[in-house]
Amino acid sequence: MNCRQRKKYKKKIYQAIIEDVALEISLSALWRKRLFDAQYEEEFIISYSNPDELPKYVKNEIVDYKLEFGVVKIKNCPEYFDEGLVIFKFYPLEYPKLKRFSGNNPNVI
Repeated sequence: MNCRQRKKYKKKIYQAIIEDVALEISLSALWRKRLFDAQYEEEFIISYSNPDELPKYVKNEIVDYKLEFGVVKIKNCPEYFDEGLVIFKFYPLEYPKLKRFSGNNPNVI
């Protein structure tokens, strides 16, 4: 597999897993606390290099494929979420245009 093919393959892996990463990180008590306590637009890295911080459901794929995602708490979102929810934006560091959002209840940590 040449370099171009590897990049295309990795992008497909990111596309396939980003929804699960957004869901699992949004449900993780560790990550919820970290993100709710953060400043808006403060970036955190979800990385294969920190496997102990990864939710079990997505851990193997992130580690096996050496994936890295950014996640930030944002004020303005192009998608609609109910009033009062805190929005987290997820994106692969290599492909930041492949973003996903999750709406989170700040009363549930």
